Amino acid sequence: MAVKAKGERTQGAGLTLIIAEKNLAARRIAAILSGGKVRTVRRGRVAVYEFTKDGETYAVVGLRGHVVELDYPEEMNSWDSVDLEELVRAQPVRRVTERGIVRVIKSLAERAQRVIIATDYDREGELIGAEAAEIIRSVRPDVEIRRARFSAITPWDLKAALQNLTEIDENLARAAEARQRIDLSWGAGLTRFVSRSTGRRGKDFLAGGRVQSPTLALIVEREKEILSFVPEKIYTVKADLEKAGTSFAAVHVSSPF
Repeated sequence: MAVKAKGERTQGAGLTLIIAEKNLAARRIAAILSGGKVRTVRRGRVAVYEFTKDGETYAVVGLRGHVVELDYPEEMNSWDSVDLEELVRAQPVRRVTERGIVRVIKSLAERAQRVIIATDYDREGELIGAEAAEIIRSVRPDVEIRRARFSAITPWDLKAALQNLTEIDENLARAAEARQRIDLSWGAGLTRFVSRSTGRRGKDFLAGGRVQSPTLALIVEREKEILSFVPEKIYTVKADLEKAGTSFAAVHVSSPF
């Protein structure tokens, strides 16, 4: 059952807020933990899955992956006046990209007795969970935040994860953040360099990136191989044979040649 609510507050004593990486995962987690007795509350465009279990109220919210992103400060946005070496050394800042989700998380966090981060069990998921925890601590610095790790959203995996809650792995999250920083620095610097060098601006700018550029190089090399291919005739020797009234096919051992 879907319930539309504006500013509606989850009822109940201790609220446990569970953060999943995506809406689909949040709905699945809520359905399993509640035994199917879950209600959907719409807070704007954000779905909150609520249920009560063992006298405790739960609210499960799905993110859309990263709800914040790394970017350069506004003063670094000029492609002409900012030196590229300065751009590489500049410290990026975090910007909220999903304001609606962040607003709902903060609202629920204000009443939460504890928070469980249930994002994907990988490096990127750890960073996404750490980002959510940072948002929550901005309104509730002292709230209990634990990490649930599971590789599949099944009743057995969820139960095991909730019985063995741990802490967010900050080192793993920072490793994913390092990748973000490299992507931003490489992509922004290379894109501006190539576009400025070729005079390509506006909609015609030339983009570059840590993954994009080498991938494009592989495509170009493969296309060169295709264009330079010279077809050759290949022969296969086959024979239809018969012996003692039995027909069979034979192929030359060196075929094709």
